[in-house]
Amino acid sequence: MASTALSAAELEVEFANAKAYLMQADKDGVSAYDQLTRLMELLLEENPENVAGDPSKLHEILSFIQTHSFTCGESTSACYEATQVPAEELRRFEDNKKLFDLPAPEVRTVIEQPDPYTTITTTTVVPLKAPSFESVAAQNKYWTAVGCGLADEEAFLLDRSITNLAMEKNLQDIKFFGKIFGTHNDYFVLRTRRYLEAGETLYVETNTMGKPPRKKGMVPVQAEPGYVGVNRYTFWVTASPSDKWEKLPDVTPQQINAARETKRFFTGDLSASVVATFPWGEAAYLRAQVARITSSTTIAPQGALEEPEPEQETEEDEDEDAEDGAPRKPKEAKYKPLVVPSPDYGEEEVDVAQLTTDRWVHAEGYIYKNGRQTKVPEKPEPEEGEGEGEEEAEPEPGEPEADAQGEEEEEEPEEEEEVELFTPIQNDYLYGVVDIPQPPPAINDEDEEEEEEPEEEGEEEPREPDNTPLKPLRDDDVPDDDPTKMKIACWTMRVESNVSKAHRIAVVQSLRWPGATTYAAEGGRRWSCVYFGNGMKKTDAAFTPSPAPPVQSECADITEVEDPTAAVEKLVRRGEEIPEADSEAEPEELEEEEDS
Repeated sequence: MASTALSAAELEVEFANAKAYLMQADKDGVSAYDQLTRLMELLLEENPENVAGDPSKLHEILSFIQTHSFTCGESTSACYEATQVPAEELRRFEDNKKLFDLPAPEVRTVIEQPDPYTTITTTTVVPLKAPSFESVAAQNKYWTAVGCGLADEEAFLLDRSITNLAMEKNLQDIKFFGKIFGTHNDYFVLRTRRYLEAGETLYVETNTMGKPPRKKGMVPVQAEPGYVGVNRYTFWVTASPSDKWEKLPDVTPQQINAARETKRFFTGDLSASVVATFPWGEAAYLRAQVARITSSTTIAPQGALEEPEPEQETEEDEDEDAEDGAPRKPKEAKYKPLVVPSPDYGEEEVDVAQLTTDRWVHAEGYIYKNGRQTKVPEKPEPEEGEGEGEEEAEPEPGEPEADAQGEEEEEEPEEEEEVELFTPIQNDYLYGVVDIPQPPPAINDEDEEEEEEPEEEGEEEPREPDNTPLKPLRDDDVPDDDPTKMKIACWTMRVESNVSKAHRIAVVQSLRWPGATTYAAEGGRRWSCVYFGNGMKKTDAAFTPSPAPPVQSECADITEVEDPTAAVEKLVRRGEEIPEADSEAEPEELEEEEDS
């Protein structure tokens, strides 16, 4: 068969067809062209010996290429193998998947029977609606911009978890409080309006405190009911967005005062014990700390919030109070917000960089020393005939009787001054104590001249007393008249994203509760408070460096004095007076004395 010569164009077509044939890939994306290319690269790079005489080496190289093709940047069947995922991660993925399950809708069935022979059944399916609340994911971009916040995935899952909880419990006034770190688990804290269980009813507070058993005794302060004071809100906590939300119990004044004297890290277990001085457990300790943080760090721009208008009592309530002879029934309490948004705020855009401390105010009630935000209501005066049969408690044997009623009145504790709402935060201060070094004790010369007595064996030399004053543990331990006590601002301010006026973010952070952060953005229209911390107050005095020592005086200048001559030295030895330099006889007398 005679060979036919191919033209250059035909050779190029045949080469392209052969290359296309070799580049055909299988289902795993591997082609013979890729294998041959890697084979030639390895032969040129490694330069193995006697490859032509031993074809088995080519098989070894091809097996190596196929096994390590993923490392070399090529696709093989090995890349499609399932990776090993830890069991804990798989369990977490399954739990997070449940957050996206839609809750069962509410089914309402109405049965009507217009006549004995007709029955009409109407079934209505009403899907549950999620209440509106400020999204955690939307706020998280501002939190991360100011230096705190959550991971994007965590914030998104929290939105789903909060939505499911709100739909299940029908919650209102939902707000994400923050995250409290623990040694084993962390707490995500959610704040809502007071949640009422099925059949629960709240009544207006009345004074139920009894008389002390002794005249000098104290009666525990009663707790605030729902819708009032520190129990106005309900707080929910969870360790993970996929876990169940737990409702924290109401807090009592005794728990708040005990929490003020306790400083301990959280463990992440609500059933864990705290310390002996706080016997209620970690759930109560967490609730007390959250109430203190809320009261101290909830702030707002001036004018953004206002007090609601007082509600007028209805005629039915007045008629019930006016009835004579009938016992007074407890009034059912109604929810009344402490503050409401001001309708006029936000109409004009403001520069958030100008929001100084005098333009930020407290937006939550102050917790007094007795552990309450509100005063205990006074007891109603007893009606006629109620106190006739009551006898005064006789003092126990050994107890001194009061001499006069005036002395008892003097022993009663003074009431604290009422702290008004919307007070500027510039009135808040921390106190720092400057460590002023004390001079060493003076040593008399007579003591140094006295002979030292021989020291007895086994006795140590007495150490010099430390004159440095001890640093107080709390701000209250420092007296007000202490000259080393200094006022330090309780809040720090800065501006983030200072690119333009519209993109500025004002940041206010608390030094008393490290982790409490408030931001204002979008021309002051958007602001929020959040807490990311350990849940502990800064109780020790703020660190302030000791002042610099006084500037030392410079050494005296060098004075030049002429050396005395031999004649002057003789006069000094004789005790004679030295003639003045202006005297005319001085040179002659001195010369004669020198000659003699």
